[in-house]
Amino acid sequence: MGHASVKKTLDVSADALWKVVQDFGDTSWMPAGTPAEIVGEGPGMARLIGAPGQQIREQLESVDEASRTLVYSIPENVPFPVTNYRATMQVRQEGEGSELTWSCEFEPNDGAEEKARTAIEGMYAVMIGWIGEKAAG
Repeated sequence: MGHASVKKTLDVSADALWKVVQDFGDTSWMPAGTPAEIVGEGPGMARLIGAPGQQIREQLESVDEASRTLVYSIPENVPFPVTNYRATMQVRQEGEGSELTWSCEFEPNDGAEEKARTAIEGMYAVMIGWIGEKAAG
């Protein structure tokens, strides 16, 4: 089982950050023009990101308001050399700001664990920046 994780402190309140993270159906924090289709509501819902025929399907598994934790999976067509991808996003108060930890577990394809970890952590770092910008308004 492979694992990747990025933790960043952001200059926004935990409440503002959680508001963006917990709204799985709102993809407005992604770069302008990123197509996303939302199917359903609440746990079990899916967001289909990308152009038709090349979409990544992310499925919401759970949202825990008390611990400010969201869990989702990518059941197929993971955009990395992995399968069984399951990610957790957790928001915490950190001084005057907040901290977002985005981590995942996955089954790496043969010999691809380090390559997958590096790619996933690079993506998380960029996306946490986008989420922080959206939370800052």
